[in-house]
Amino acid sequence: MSSSHRSPRIRVSGMIWHDDHLLLIRQGRPTSPRWMLPGGGVEGGEALSEALTRELREEIRLRNPRVGDPVAMVESIAPDAHPSGRHLLHVVFNVRLPEGLSPDDLHCDDPDVRELRVFRRPELLTVPIHPPIAAWLSAWKPTTPFAYFGPLWAP
Repeated sequence: MSSSHRSPRIRVSGMIWHDDHLLLIRQGRPTSPRWMLPGGGVEGGEALSEALTRELREEIRLRNPRVGDPVAMVESIAPDAHPSGRHLLHVVFNVRLPEGLSPDDLHCDDPDVRELRVFRRPELLTVPIHPPIAAWLSAWKPTTPFAYFGPLWAP
């Protein structure tokens, strides 16, 4: 461990499948091509599922998501030479939309969210996804066992 690394930060995200399409968001710079599962940071004293519920409401206006169990954990640790010193622990939950709701009903009012889009399984392998777990996402099924990925780093 290097002294240049910060303490780990926890990020929760929701894997939202609908009719074999996965919902992803694009954050950051307008030119950033990276996509990610919706979610965000956990605040002190906040349970992981509560943090995810709050983040989904803030980012994509999803109310009353059906947050299931965690399905994966991904560590992102910056190399020693990287100036960010970041160490993120991503906890991925399976999330179902409330009955009668589809991704078309969701909107991204959060200024940090540039775009909201659904991708078919084969498409997931053709777009940059952060953290880099596109192959796992594309192959995921409800019977897939819990997965631990780490440490992975993608600047």
